[in-house]
Amino acid sequence: MRRVSTRIFLAFAAALVAFGGVAAFGVSRLHDLGRQLRLLSEGYFPLTRVVAQIDVKDWVTSRALEVRALDPAARRAWLPVARAHFPTVREKIAEGREVLERARPLAGEADARFLGEVASRLDALDARWSQYDASSRALFDALERGEAPPAELEARVQAVRTEEKGLSLEVKLLAVKLEAQISDRVHAAERAESRTVAAIVIYTLLAVAVGFAALLVAQRLLAPIRTLTEGVKAVAAGDLSRQVEVRSRDEIGALAREFNAMAASLARQQSELLRAERLAAVGRIASQITHEIRNPLNAISLNAELLAEELGPGAAGEAPALLRAIGREIDRLNAVVEEYLRFARLPKPQKAREDLNEILSGLLDFIAPEMAAALVEVRRDLGPDLPPVMADEGQLRSAFLNLLRNAREATPGGGVVTVSTRSAEGGVEAEVRDTGAGIPEEVLPRIFDPFYSTKERGTGLGLAFALQVAEEHGGSLRCQSRPGQGTVFVLRLPAGEAAAAPRREVARA
Repeated sequence: MRRVSTRIFLAFAAALVAFGGVAAFGVSRLHDLGRQLRLLSEGYFPLTRVVAQIDVKDWVTSRALEVRALDPAARRAWLPVARAHFPTVREKIAEGREVLERARPLAGEADARFLGEVASRLDALDARWSQYDASSRALFDALERGEAPPAELEARVQAVRTEEKGLSLEVKLLAVKLEAQISDRVHAAERAESRTVAAIVIYTLLAVAVGFAALLVAQRLLAPIRTLTEGVKAVAAGDLSRQVEVRSRDEIGALAREFNAMAASLARQQSELLRAERLAAVGRIASQITHEIRNPLNAISLNAELLAEELGPGAAGEAPALLRAIGREIDRLNAVVEEYLRFARLPKPQKAREDLNEILSGLLDFIAPEMAAALVEVRRDLGPDLPPVMADEGQLRSAFLNLLRNAREATPGGGVVTVSTRSAEGGVEAEVRDTGAGIPEEVLPRIFDPFYSTKERGTGLGLAFALQVAEEHGGSLRCQSRPGQGTVFVLRLPAGEAAAAPRREVARA
């Protein structure tokens, strides 16, 4: 069972992860943009500056022509100055290589390839510069000696000029490539910035949606608390039938189920309390009424006997028949009065260790003629080795007698009544099953109510008395019935010294 706090934490953790992802994405893209800007500022711009400082166009040839036009004395004075101011291209190439080394850690895959190409061009430029430097110095040496013929000097000058042009072209091509790469990088940075802003906006909206979803999840998880609170208020106001519908499997759902069980238990206890109060009131009334009825019945019975004696044994006419009818009704009323008194004044059971099979066997032998006269076949299925029960034999016999007579009355045209016993967890169960018409579904919940009866002349106390005996013994009495399929009463008793909370169960089979 996943806890509500865990689920709410996971929901908001998802929202935090979403916002964290947006922040991480933004930081990553900003870091990438910063890297590209650093590559421009620390790599491409310094390389462009270095390349722009490499300028050798017509430097040697122009000065060679100037020196050649001078007289020998002036030529000897000018050549050292020209040599001293010879271009420092190799230093610039070395500086460019240092810039490349600093820029490589900042370069991506495409930039790394371009920087590699720049390094190759710098190497080629260095090689051409070495050749140009050697040719230039040889030209200056020839000019300084003044021994070379004019045609040879002219050839040397043209050769150096050709090298100068090639070197200058290499430098220009490198500069153009650097400028194009810088332009591409700037435009790429602008596009990346636009995409980053759009992505951050989209991801932020998604993170907000995740946060809103987390809020909805939290509200949905906590909504049953409001329902539970309303249920508690309803129960506190006296509505014990109130049930809270919470289908979750978390601790709130468990709390709701426990609340429903508590409300049902309170309703059952209230029902039992009302029933006990009603039975107590009925008992007091029944005691008073039966006391008031018994004395007149006794007087009527005595007077009827006196009248019968006055008429004599051979009297003719309707009078003897009427007196016999009066006697039968008096006997029936006395039986009803006794039943009321027995229900109202059921004493505490005097428990002893009893064998349930033995009690039932004796009772079945006693009631066998009555059942046979009603064309009811009694079948016994008494389980062996039943544990003893702590019970009042007389009360149990009366309870089972009521159940058996109910079974007989449920099969007026004859049928089968099966009495069985079996061991149950912590006790024993006795079952009385008949093949009668069954009990209607709308009647079933009320069969144990005192004074409720569907029989024309029934008192409605037989099943109520049997339930009272079962509860006084710490057991239970339940009924299973369906119209047309008979009825089953199961009386359960605790074994030995065990005691169970009394309860009444009515089930539909």
